[in-house]
Amino acid sequence: MLKIFAKGGDWIIDKIGLVINTDKNGVVNVGKKALELFKKKNITHYIEEDSAQKLNLNKKNYKIADYNRLRKEVDAVILFGGDGTFLHTAHHFIGTDIPLLGVNLGSLGFMTEIEVKQFESALDRIISGDYYIEKRMMLESKVKRKDREVFHSISLNDIVINRDANSKLIDFNLYINNEIVNSYNGDGLIISTPTGSTAYSLSAGGPIINPTTEAILITPICPHSLHVRPMVIGPWEKVKVVVSANKTQMKVTSDGHYDYGLKDEDELLIEKSNKTISMIKFPEKSFYSTLRKKMRVGLS
Repeated sequence: MLKIFAKGGDWIIDKIGLVINTDKNGVVNVGKKALELFKKKNITHYIEEDSAQKLNLNKKNYKIADYNRLRKEVDAVILFGGDGTFLHTAHHFIGTDIPLLGVNLGSLGFMTEIEVKQFESALDRIISGDYYIEKRMMLESKVKRKDREVFHSISLNDIVINRDANSKLIDFNLYINNEIVNSYNGDGLIISTPTGSTAYSLSAGGPIINPTTEAILITPICPHSLHVRPMVIGPWEKVKVVVSANKTQMKVTSDGHYDYGLKDEDELLIEKSNKTISMIKFPEKSFYSTLRKKMRVGLS
């Protein structure tokens, strides 16, 4: 299990970065309220440059920063959006130990910790040190083509191999620790972290795993064989997938954003990364209470 680090007085947050999803409805009002609270509580803050543009802020009156500067200047990042916003932002802070607090503007929001109405009280708790830091495991993946590395990524949620909508099925050979485990065909394959178990993998029939657990989850997408089922393996194990598609158009995608086209006999190598993402958490908001709430969205 990943160690959970209680910070409080061990980590002084003097400077906060603000990131907002500029495509969400109502973000201007939310962003301006956040800036008012920062000023009211005398918190030094930096606004990510795209967010600042959406809020119509200028460099004369505000500290506006790109992600490179945010990594150098801030002690924590607060972001407004959903899980997609969290994933996008997290990739800029991989391995930095700068903790992220997600404020949900989406629908489900498994990665976001609080709702907008809880923002001011959460800010007070951060100031007083009433929070802890949770480290999340990530996956490192490489694509090798004729012994040459052609793609590399680090993922918080998942690595996905899938085919184009009008293409034929993909044939897979799955190896764990260089030992063949299975050969099958289907629409694709998802290799995810426990954090990603509530994302695409869940939709494909994979199990839900507590995100503080260290494990690697392998979930086939619509396999054409009844005996093929999702697998959960140890974080020390190494996964290799060799694809063969008979001219089928296919690609590998990291966290839903970073795509690379695959060819026959390409090898996808996946293992636990030595880098992590840090998240600000509050003691009373357990994974299971969040799960109970989010999984009942739309139910009476």
